[in-house]
Amino acid sequence: MTPKASSAIGALVCDILAPVAGYYLLRAFGVDSLWALTLSGLPPALRIVHTSVRQRRVDGMGAFVLAVIAVGVVSSLLTGDARLALVRGAWFSLLAGVWLTAGSFLGKRPVTFLMTKSLLPGRADRLDELWEERASFRRVWRVLALVWGVGGLAHSGVSIAMAYTLAVDSVPALDTGLSIASFVLLQIVTQVMLAREGTMNTLWQRERVT
Repeated sequence: MTPKASSAIGALVCDILAPVAGYYLLRAFGVDSLWALTLSGLPPALRIVHTSVRQRRVDGMGAFVLAVIAVGVVSSLLTGDARLALVRGAWFSLLAGVWLTAGSFLGKRPVTFLMTKSLLPGRADRLDELWEERASFRRVWRVLALVWGVGGLAHSGVSIAMAYTLAVDSVPALDTGLSIASFVLLQIVTQVMLAREGTMNTLWQRERVT
């Protein structure tokens, strides 16, 4: 298994599986729902801290996630409201949705494009070339930023609705399922749009030639 694959699996376990599994495990041992939600939210924060210490730097996204987690934990403990703790993920989706949506109209290059470059460092130069060469390429990435932004806003809305209308113990599992389903759907839309524009064929053709 490659280091990147191991890192991706570790992030999946810490950010998605550990919180929901930890919550229900703590509840099974009789821990109050507020404390179970608070403690089960620690794995993602600990992963970010560990990564920052190992790399000796804190990236902007990591700092943003830590801030959202910290605000959610403090506000939940101060109010004693478990439902407020349930919507901490929704705040992240809301802020990310606003950021991505705004980025589709403002700025030189949308966030979706910049994030893809960071995930494909070996093709970053070619992505920059395509950005300069093709108007359709620039357009599809701006549309994708809008799609992901609206998706984030929709996710946050549904999450908040579930948190305040359903039983507390049912929400962590449902919200995790919603997050996974939303991510998969947005990925499918992304791949279809990039395929129709010709982006992926261009990148892989370049790779085969070289």
